[in-house]
Amino acid sequence: MAKVRNMKKSTLLVILMALLSYGCAGPNATGRLGSIQYLAMGEYYLESGKYKSGLQYFTEAVSVNTADPRANYYLGRCYLAERQYASGLRHLKTAAEEAPDNADFHFWLGVAYAATKQPTRERASYLRALSLDKKHTQALCYLGHNQFDNGELTTALATYTRALKLSPSNAQVLYNRALILGKLGRTPEEIIAWKIYLAHHPAGGFARRAVGRLNELGDFEYRNYLIGKRTVTLEKIFFQPFTAVLSEYSFPSLDLIGHILTNNRTIGLHIIAYQKNNAGLAEARAKSIKKYLINEFPEIAQSRLMVSWFDVPAQIRVGKKRLTEDDAISFITAQ
Repeated sequence: MAKVRNMKKSTLLVILMALLSYGCAGPNATGRLGSIQYLAMGEYYLESGKYKSGLQYFTEAVSVNTADPRANYYLGRCYLAERQYASGLRHLKTAAEEAPDNADFHFWLGVAYAATKQPTRERASYLRALSLDKKHTQALCYLGHNQFDNGELTTALATYTRALKLSPSNAQVLYNRALILGKLGRTPEEIIAWKIYLAHHPAGGFARRAVGRLNELGDFEYRNYLIGKRTVTLEKIFFQPFTAVLSEYSFPSLDLIGHILTNNRTIGLHIIAYQKNNAGLAEARAKSIKKYLINEFPEIAQSRLMVSWFDVPAQIRVGKKRLTEDDAISFITAQ
């Protein structure tokens, strides 16, 4: 889950150390000192993942003052982290009621409503947070998720657009934006959206799904390859026009391959090139890739890299479709 935006971790650590030094780390302080103390201790427990210790600490704090908003807030957050959603909701509701002008409290109350499957109240909490802080990035993102889940695609898209102005690399928002554009049939925009997602998040399961969707749409700027036992997402290998000179833009993808082969010396790799009606250029490009890998990763024996080129395009299977690419480089693990 998203982290609250109150203070930087380093600042919280300084406060926490000071409280400990002065013997004020017990959950019995009141007033402004108590609020600062709870902030420091709460962030410490959440950041360190010590949720059970946080539950113990803030349960005692709430027993001293049942209406303390920050103690209830952190107790609720720890309950959510422990997946005790009903208890989390109860304390987050108290926090929001006792401190109605705190946008973060309303946001996390919305998260608790989501966890307890109350989407209408969830949305109301995000909207309340945004009424207090129109730039509350988390509330915008989660409001968009709520709208998306409810099938309000155009509304969710507008909300995500606002969120991305504040957090341009947010993974879930970027991914969901592309999904929505696909559902709306806005294919050219969907393709761009997937590429923006991959530019920020080029690895992992969601990246592989994004690439699969791009390939279904006939776009092969990214491909998924099984290299050894690892499926990796690579950008298309580019060359200077009409030549076999590699573009520097493609070095990161080739370096990833080089690192995989260096770390696993039991596998070899077929480098397969195709250039429509120009087998000579395809041959030169395949050999250029091999040369780059050998030069940059001398631990890779030349015998582990095998080059091939074809006069006819290889077929690319994407789901139930069989597609072809007129200008292609492929990588296949040698058996």
